[in-house]
Amino acid sequence: MPKKEVKSKETKSKDSLAKEPSASVKSNDWVAVEYEGKLKDGKVFDCNTGKEPLVFKVGSGMVIKGFDNAVLGLKKDGEVEVTIKAKEAYGEKNSNVVEIPKASFGDVKLPKEGQEAEFMSSMGPLLLEVVKIEKENVKVIVNHPLAGKDLIFKIKLKKILSKKESEELEMQIAKSCASGCHSCSGCH
Repeated sequence: MPKKEVKSKETKSKDSLAKEPSASVKSNDWVAVEYEGKLKDGKVFDCNTGKEPLVFKVGSGMVIKGFDNAVLGLKKDGEVEVTIKAKEAYGEKNSNVVEIPKASFGDVKLPKEGQEAEFMSSMGPLLLEVVKIEKENVKVIVNHPLAGKDLIFKIKLKKILSKKESEELEMQIAKSCASGCHSCSGCH
């Protein structure tokens, strides 16, 4: 588990103290967090600070492994800054070449051989490195745009959802999921 420093703010109301006697995040909790993700060079690649919090079930695979691990043990309003190695983020860069039919790209202009381009797929963003363009197929190396990169996250726990809120959220997810498994952790 990555090293982390936890900073807690003691600004809880009497009401919240009665409901949450120093609760800390554990596996299978539903949580709401604010975060900022940066690369080693300081470039911010994602941030939800001041926006809707990210809500996820800890340990379910809804977020990258290192992010899951970073929130474990946090208390409400607790903050952590953690460096997540590529292995626990989006993995090391893949070097396997795969063939994709040209027709799959539709009207999208293909990059030239040796170039990379980012595409949005049903699985999220993909970075394609074009190895060879053939008559019917394109040979590419497929990666997540952040594969092979260590990521620095500043995370603030806004809330641990109550049992009732968690159950309601799981019901909403189960109703919206086409698989019918009622245990959504990505359906991959």
